Amino acid sequence: LALGRGLCAVGRWADQAPWLAILLVQLVVLASYGAALAYKGYKMDDTVAISRNPNVVAEEVTLAEIMRRDFWGLPMHGAGWTNKSFRPLTTWTFRLNYLLHGLESSGFFIANVFLHCVASLLVGQTAMSVAGLSGSWAAIASLFFGVHPVHTENVLYLVGRADVLATIFGALALNMYAALYCPPPLLAVAAADEEAAPTKGWASNPAWLVFPMGLVVASGLCKETGFTLFALFLLMELLDFVDLRSLVARTGQRIPPRQWRRTRLRVILLGVATVFVFIARYRHTGGTSLNMSPQDNPISFESSKLTRMLSYAYLHGVYMRLLCWPQFLCYDYSMDAIPSVTTPLDCRLLLTCAGYVGLFGAVTVALRAPKRYRRAGLMSLAILVVSFFPASNILFPVGTVVGERLLYTPSVGFCLFVVAWLHRGFSGRPRPQTRHDDASAAHGVGRRNGKSNGRANGRVQQVVDEAPPAPRQLRRLVLCFVVGSAVTAALVVRTLLRVQDWESSDTLFLHDGRIQPTSSKVQFNLGITHMQNQDWDSAVEALIRCAWADPLSSLPFYRIGQIEILRGRFETAEHYLAAAIDKFGASMMVRDEEVFHDLALAMFQNGKVEQAETRLRVALQLNPEFAKGWNNLACCMINRDIYDSTRALRKAVSLSPENPQYWANLALLAQHTGDPATASSAWRRATELWPAMPEPQDCTWEFAPAG
Repeated sequence: LALGRGLCAVGRWADQAPWLAILLVQLVVLASYGAALAYKGYKMDDTVAISRNPNVVAEEVTLAEIMRRDFWGLPMHGAGWTNKSFRPLTTWTFRLNYLLHGLESSGFFIANVFLHCVASLLVGQTAMSVAGLSGSWAAIASLFFGVHPVHTENVLYLVGRADVLATIFGALALNMYAALYCPPPLLAVAAADEEAAPTKGWASNPAWLVFPMGLVVASGLCKETGFTLFALFLLMELLDFVDLRSLVARTGQRIPPRQWRRTRLRVILLGVATVFVFIARYRHTGGTSLNMSPQDNPISFESSKLTRMLSYAYLHGVYMRLLCWPQFLCYDYSMDAIPSVTTPLDCRLLLTCAGYVGLFGAVTVALRAPKRYRRAGLMSLAILVVSFFPASNILFPVGTVVGERLLYTPSVGFCLFVVAWLHRGFSGRPRPQTRHDDASAAHGVGRRNGKSNGRANGRVQQVVDEAPPAPRQLRRLVLCFVVGSAVTAALVVRTLLRVQDWESSDTLFLHDGRIQPTSSKVQFNLGITHMQNQDWDSAVEALIRCAWADPLSSLPFYRIGQIEILRGRFETAEHYLAAAIDKFGASMMVRDEEVFHDLALAMFQNGKVEQAETRLRVALQLNPEFAKGWNNLACCMINRDIYDSTRALRKAVSLSPENPQYWANLALLAQHTGDPATASSAWRRATELWPAMPEPQDCTWEFAPAG
């Protein structure tokens, strides 16, 4: 009982100082991600979005350049590849990081952790401003969101900052709109106010709409899903209108014409602004069609419409499982990690059924709840569904199968609904309404300043029961505290473990490679990690698993061929490299000329000199500035035409004058062609670059595995 009374005292303090309570729980969030403050290194797409992005690392960046390039720094218009990800505000924050500390990656991690804490804090504010929770319950919602393990990818995968920023601006927009026009009823309101008129915000002039709408646009310029939050403004207006119409019908009064005109005007302005923003973005990006490959979203390439529908439905269940039970976390779920669902009898669809039943059940619970909980429940579910809709593959296929980072904004609604539901279960049912309550409610209809019904300055004042809680209530409170603490501890531990997995590329690839053996991307990255560590056998095993999961990709065959070259197994290397040429490539990861070049090297070692020369010339046609190709072409045809070989080497040293091996080869060939002056100067240059350079006895090939 003493513990229960202490918890009650803490709860009353949090209700009186909500911002301080929400700030204090950020210490737990910060502790969960504390190790990441010292992390360094870029992972996967971080390199493309940051260190190779001209909008981030260029000496000068103009607004025109930011507007014409996508999130990855690629031109959005033209013949080149682009995924139409226009997120200039996120790119601008990367640029700001770069201006502060260059490409020192730890600064990016520190910024991401700080931004996640800000988002967590704003979730607490949203719990009060949009859902009507008191300070103590808002702090719980903030903590629940902050330590949820599914957010580790957004914080530690630097490109996940887009979702974090979109959520921050989106939460600010919702809080501002609710404060201006649609404040919620507090969930701790007295029963007498259960059917009172909707609370009025402190603003009545529609001109104030420019601020929340501007924040939604900012959210969409951080991540495209932010634009969908316009729908939440309309939902708030609809819920307030339905409540007011219900009250008016019951009391026999009318909605004041002035109030009705202002509501209609706001709705019209919101509708016009939404259409304008979507058209403007569509015109600026040139549409939303993506040049995806089967490796990005293999389900979208299924020929059967039924298979696509069932597979996408199954993905919805996977996302719901990640929210409810985030035990299995991985950075990639592509290819055979989630095989397509081809029949309605597939038992995996039970997960989808559970997710849909849970969602529809939650909607039913919210609709049947008292008015004060109805608003909180429906708004929470709307945040979940509306922000997830662009990633649902319903309107158009997205560029990934499952992305944990896509749940960052939807999880706000999930956390708010869970906390609001717990609040209702803990608080019990309100007493039945009386005629006196109806009369009191009717008296409040149409009052502009909202001071009736115990409200001041457009805010509902919470009615606190001064009577001490009964022993039964205290025991119930202690039980809830113990269970809640256990759940929070489990989430924190899971987050801490996942943060350790993201310490570096090696730790992430090794860990996820063990738990996700059927993902082509995961196994490919695992193979590259073993390759860099010169663990050849483990690398080949992982790359073979990658090839089984994605037999159309050239990348695993190409890397196995490189490993076999390093091990001196040139016949096997030729087999894999020849197979790589016939398959789908990924030019952003490995250039095509590298594949032809390495195949030529294996063929030369296998005595196929003419075929090797042909492959090298193809590589040089693909990239005439390929210095390594010119050097090795010279070595390949030295016995056929030493003068052509010398010209090829001159081209190599002109393209890469800092490579001592090219100068040494040129010195050797110049000596054999009777050009002692060139031989002497070339050898002098080679020894200047590398004093320990051994005198060449034969033309030396260069083999440096790309990437």
